[in-house]
Amino acid sequence: MLRNALFCLALACGLPAHAQDAAESIPPDIGQRVAERYVVPSVVAFSGVTGRLVGKTGELCAAPGDDALEEARATFADTVRAWGPVSILRFGPLVEESRFEHLFFWPDVRGVTLRQVQGVLAKEDESAATPASLKEKSVALQGLPALEFVLFGSGSEELAGAEGAYRCRYSAAIAANLAARAAELAQAWAPDAPFHSQFTQPSADNALYRSPGEVAGETIKALTTGLQFARNAELLPALGANPDKANGKRAPLWRSNLTFDLVGTQIEGVMGLVDAAEFRSHLDEADGAIVNSMLFDLKHALKALEEVEAPAETAFTDAEDRARVSYVGVALEGAERTISEQLSAAIGLTMGFNALDGD
Repeated sequence: MLRNALFCLALACGLPAHAQDAAESIPPDIGQRVAERYVVPSVVAFSGVTGRLVGKTGELCAAPGDDALEEARATFADTVRAWGPVSILRFGPLVEESRFEHLFFWPDVRGVTLRQVQGVLAKEDESAATPASLKEKSVALQGLPALEFVLFGSGSEELAGAEGAYRCRYSAAIAANLAARAAELAQAWAPDAPFHSQFTQPSADNALYRSPGEVAGETIKALTTGLQFARNAELLPALGANPDKANGKRAPLWRSNLTFDLVGTQIEGVMGLVDAAEFRSHLDEADGAIVNSMLFDLKHALKALEEVEAPAETAFTDAEDRARVSYVGVALEGAERTISEQLSAAIGLTMGFNALDGD
């Protein structure tokens, strides 16, 4: 299934023939750099904003009104932007216990989220309106896409009045579960947590990471998978093979017009993760140019996203915006190949790639 394993990246941690030189190209403290400079700040920020989301949905339920609804929606947008940098960390705590799917059930090509959320709202299922019972239900009912429909989808205007009481309780339950998962994630990456120690202190007797090279390999996989997911799962399905095949409603978070915010923060996350790892500091000038090339593509992809003028629902069919999104897809593909083929080789890693067919 595409949502479970969009891409399989196999890392051969043995170094190639030029291993002696390549090993010197990997910062020995790469795990510490990545954890302290990127991962921990990102997951803590995400946990913090989900906590604010709980507060704003609670305030909306207690005192419905247009202003309260706008504040809840604005905090949801902040949550999505904080999720982007975290979403590229597809290893360790984020993939344990299906946390990624609980937080962001995507891709959803069969429209499971829409069907199940509409069913819950139509029946006013009270078992979905409390965090404890909602936690036991389908992941499609409790992540960011589900909450987006509740706050922005058909009938969401009811949240500003008493008639939206059930809908609001459901939104508050989703927010609470998001906050709980985010807190678990932050705790799992805390300096005194077992995974943090395994990631930052690789050794021969470490059950997960035996060397800085294996930590570097995990980081490279996170970078390439993040770019592939943004391009292949979030942009290309909506873009379609041609304008007649385009449909903005195939993009994530189109109702809230946060599609491009999400992708933009994921790109920024990739750039931040590369910076935290400091690959360039241990490469010679020629190999350092590989990092510059990748960053060039990502910076231009961000610029193109910022220039998209139409809302996500129509941007994929608008001629000028479609061209911009198409460029972003090309740039992301180029950056991913630079990382998986050139940067990995420069630091002495042999990466294998297999694309899995999705549904």
